[in-house]
Amino acid sequence: MIYTGVDGEKVFSVEKPFLKKDWRATKKLGKKICVIPSDLCLVKVEQAFSKKISEIKSFYTLDVEERYGRVNWDVSLHNDLVFLGVYRNFTAQDCFNVELEVFALARVLQVLGYQDGYLLDMGRRKTTLVKCEGGLLKSYRVILKGGDYLTDVVSQKRGITKEHAERWKIEKGLELEEVLQGIKHILSSVGLSAESEPLILSGGGSKTKDLKDLLPKAESHHFCEPELTSAFGASLKFIVKNPYPDFVKRELTDKELKVSAILAATSMSLFFASYLLLGFLWSSQKMESIEREEFKKTFPNEPIVSLYDQVKSKVSTGEPYELTKKLSELTKRVKQGVKIYSIEFAEGSLRIKGEGKEEVVSLMKPQKVKKTPTGSVEFELEIK
Repeated sequence: MIYTGVDGEKVFSVEKPFLKKDWRATKKLGKKICVIPSDLCLVKVEQAFSKKISEIKSFYTLDVEERYGRVNWDVSLHNDLVFLGVYRNFTAQDCFNVELEVFALARVLQVLGYQDGYLLDMGRRKTTLVKCEGGLLKSYRVILKGGDYLTDVVSQKRGITKEHAERWKIEKGLELEEVLQGIKHILSSVGLSAESEPLILSGGGSKTKDLKDLLPKAESHHFCEPELTSAFGASLKFIVKNPYPDFVKRELTDKELKVSAILAATSMSLFFASYLLLGFLWSSQKMESIEREEFKKTFPNEPIVSLYDQVKSKVSTGEPYELTKKLSELTKRVKQGVKIYSIEFAEGSLRIKGEGKEEVVSLMKPQKVKKTPTGSVEFELEIK
């Protein structure tokens, strides 16, 4: 299996051979896992108030909607910790799955063998600091200042073009006082000191000349170029196991819907077949007499018909059962490419919730539709 982490235009792929525990980097492209930038994410690590994930999800369903409105989110439970991940304003195109950048960076620390430590990712437009304890994400900070910010400072201080300032920044690094003070400001803003250890550097900004003089205890990693660190961490999402939210939507496919209908019909058939068999084995004149007496008490004005005959007549007429009939109708109304997330049968109605393209969903004539940030629509369909 091959997974490819995608961070903007930067990609990194890993391959996990079948039936083997190890993995290796590869130039091939596989299932894409898109990185959600840290400035578009909100991640919380909190003490769990319950040991039941169903109760945790019920609570955060209301909490997230009340606090942040319409967003994408997921939550996971690990021992006594809850990991909540939220993101918005990001459209995942042609992606098998998504990964929050914060979780991807924390995974890199784990792969490097650090139970406790920091990873400082210095990008072009932002800087992210991730802290891990016990091999898991503890906290993080992100500020919207990175390489472009340093270039702007040099340009303004020196009165030169941004192109000229960019070249100077790369050539001279911390020799330029503006760059030195700019990086000190960034480190202070994310809460990192020169004494912080262990500290791993990543991102294009980690290549800044003489940066190691300012952070003497910092180290680089050898798995990939610094700019590819987030993509690298995302590519390992389904290979290096973590208890973080996976943002995998549990859905029912068309095939599963048909199987459900078949199972429902089969279960009903087995029930009545068992009843008829028991009636044949245990029937007697005494039991028939009791049945007749009880039927007469309940329906005094109706002709006496044995329970056996009632069941037999229902089966022999071929009358479809309520749930089976509605499931059969559902398989006809659901269109190809639509994702089904839940099915509920209550009070004689079958209610379905799912998501799909607007032009496809409209053909199903659902009762409710709502547009999502990704351009698709969520729908509710009720079959009475």
